Amino acid sequence: VARGAELPGDDRLLVFDDISEIVSAQRAQAWGEVARRLAHEIKNPLTPIQLSAERLEMKLTGKLATGDQAILNKSVKTIVDQVEAMKRLVNEFRDYARLPAAELTPVDLNVLVHDVVQLYENNSAVPVVLDLEPNCPMVMGDAQQLRQVIHNLLQNAQDACEAMPTDPEAERTVTLRTQWQSGTERVRLSVLDSGAGFPEKILKRAFEPYVTTKSKGTGLGLAVVKKIADEHGARVDIKNRMLDGLVVGAQVSLSLATDKGAQA
Repeated sequence: VARGAELPGDDRLLVFDDISEIVSAQRAQAWGEVARRLAHEIKNPLTPIQLSAERLEMKLTGKLATGDQAILNKSVKTIVDQVEAMKRLVNEFRDYARLPAAELTPVDLNVLVHDVVQLYENNSAVPVVLDLEPNCPMVMGDAQQLRQVIHNLLQNAQDACEAMPTDPEAERTVTLRTQWQSGTERVRLSVLDSGAGFPEKILKRAFEPYVTTKSKGTGLGLAVVKKIADEHGARVDIKNRMLDGLVVGAQVSLSLATDKGAQA
């Protein structure tokens, strides 16, 4: 926003106000209301749809010819799978729209990371590598919300790696790193992937709702991360990882205040 005023003589005053954060906050609030309404409207019919399909399969199984039975089974499976996909979508809407205020208490971030990463062992083709600084102090955070941040970032990173063209010589990994920054008395949590990185237009709006590079994504994962970061007074950054001028992946980082820093 540019504002101006005439000063005595021939002087002029021109003031530029950067309202990017205000516009972003207003947009996020509006999308939150949209998400709340969509979650409510979509959720109600999903259970009866699934139950009706399963009841049809139960009633008709054994009463149809082999070919018709195969069509029935395939159709019911399609309905149930799509209903589950819609339920996941509704849950993402709900999480974004109803994210509660953070309750900040001292949290050992390294321990929290270990707890979350255990859930990913043997469950993905993309391994998670830990690079945790052992002398990180406790951070002030909401453990449940920070768990959600780690889950969202790991899922995004693994999806980015899995979307890369298959190359037997390429190592597809995700690195989860913690670093103690003594100068700012903050702990930095970073997730690095070996995917294709982000287009420039996405980098500028990555934390806005419904901005995504995934063909089937909602774009709410990083938006939830940003909301949680704001609740924690944390700075969140996103950038592409470069090597010899080429994009070799992406990195998302949060800088969290320590217990000592918060008390000071």
